Amino acid sequence: MPHESPYPPVKIPVRPYHELLLDSIDKTIAEGKNKIAFISGDNPNYTLTYEQLRKDAFAVAVYLHNIGFKKDVAAVVLPNVWHYASFFIGCSINGGAVSGASALFTDYELQRQFVDSRAKVVLTYEDFLPKVLLAVKQSPNIQKIIVIPKPAGSSLPSGVVSWNEVISTPVTALPQVPIDVHNDLLVLPYSSGTTGPPKGVMLSHYNFTSMISMYLAIDKSHNLDVLDPNWDCYKEKALLFLPFYHVYGFGLLNHCILKGMTGIVMSHFEPNNFLTAVQNYKIRILCLVPPIMVFLAKHPICAKFDLSSIQMIMAGAAPAGKDLIEELKKRYPNMKYIQQGYGMTECSMASHLPDLRNNQPYGSVGKLASNLVMRIVEPGTDREQPVNQRGEICVRGPTVMLGYLGRPEATASTVIDGWLHTGDIGYINEDGNLFIVDRLKELIKVKGLQVPPAELEDLLLSHPKIRDCAVIGIPDAKAGELPKAFVVRADNTLTEQEVKDFVKPKVSPYKQLEGGVEFIEEIPKSAAGKILRRFLRDRSSAKL
Repeated sequence: MPHESPYPPVKIPVRPYHELLLDSIDKTIAEGKNKIAFISGDNPNYTLTYEQLRKDAFAVAVYLHNIGFKKDVAAVVLPNVWHYASFFIGCSINGGAVSGASALFTDYELQRQFVDSRAKVVLTYEDFLPKVLLAVKQSPNIQKIIVIPKPAGSSLPSGVVSWNEVISTPVTALPQVPIDVHNDLLVLPYSSGTTGPPKGVMLSHYNFTSMISMYLAIDKSHNLDVLDPNWDCYKEKALLFLPFYHVYGFGLLNHCILKGMTGIVMSHFEPNNFLTAVQNYKIRILCLVPPIMVFLAKHPICAKFDLSSIQMIMAGAAPAGKDLIEELKKRYPNMKYIQQGYGMTECSMASHLPDLRNNQPYGSVGKLASNLVMRIVEPGTDREQPVNQRGEICVRGPTVMLGYLGRPEATASTVIDGWLHTGDIGYINEDGNLFIVDRLKELIKVKGLQVPPAELEDLLLSHPKIRDCAVIGIPDAKAGELPKAFVVRADNTLTEQEVKDFVKPKVSPYKQLEGGVEFIEEIPKSAAGKILRRFLRDRSSAKL
């Protein structure tokens, strides 16, 4: 039998998503005295009020309508800036969708996404305009480039419009575009591409409204109320540094607006700015990815700041192991909770959420969110696995994507009879807690035995001389594959033999690092914090 959520069902509003956002913004404006929506984490003197956010969003909506943008896709090539929010709302008022791309992408990567998404408009920052212009040359659908200029303001090429001009658009009446909430796109994020080229994930208004509604309900009753019965989001600050083009960071941006909080927007992760923001704004909840947890646990610079305000860390995007969590709790005794959630772009963000009421065990990513159903099946079959038995995690419910844009075959192999096949291996215990073991395609097969890279990585991170690491399988004629570790040293005296000797007594013979240990400067990761193992495999292959 499929597993049902232990949380009570949540009523999902059947409305265009931007209407919910605008209702919340109106409520915040009515309650506060020109409340600040965003503060720049790079320069705290720059702020944006909720009133200005609404005004900008309406101006964007009218501007886009005037240039014929309707139920189209707008690409956004930006670091985290608050312009993202007003641009997104303006697009959705027109029935359009935003498709975020990393500001670090090359012109080739941008062009691939522009063409694949059929984007009609691009919003970017002046620094990235040269590569956007290169990408647009080969992107026939792009009709308009909007640029956020530098404060000094330089002249822009012809055909390129300044953001300041866009938000100066007179607003007499908002566009009235009929929206099919179940089928019209709201967001078109691209999957990280760890298993092949990135694919556009089609998320509808209803997909995202469902996700946010479920998240808000569980977050309040099972987390915030437990952390502090008098929790008042209106007084809290949220640290927004996870990339907005990724569904995790985008979800946190929306959560901040819906709760009427003030968001500290950081264009990128910079240790001093990040730690200063936590200290100065007394941040109580941090939503992180494991690489930042490793930084907090191991980097000496953290000791120079007062981080005692942090009461809870919520981790997502990749597994965080027991040793890392214990190291954090030891270093920061004020942290009451370090919890993990689980999800993916294809299910609009999270399918499993922490539950502070019920003592979530180490290694668990929480319980199935409201309104969702889950099966754990034997990989490659439809056979359901019993409790405590590993298998592929499959999820069904209102947050499951419409499909991959323009890729019917990839969609058909991922969503089967309504079930989203996640490609992740895990098991559920008697209390309904889910445990992720590894990615189906990342398991290392040694003589037919499965070695989860995450298990070895967690063990390696507990070594005081190791700052970061990643484990992959490398081809071997006899064993099929052998585990190989890539290690970032915290101490240059660390040797390969020392690493192997550290692992040897702690794991089974087939899990030993027989593929070797290679020391590197940095582990390649996606913006969401996932290890990009294909780069490490390519590096290993090149040395053979």
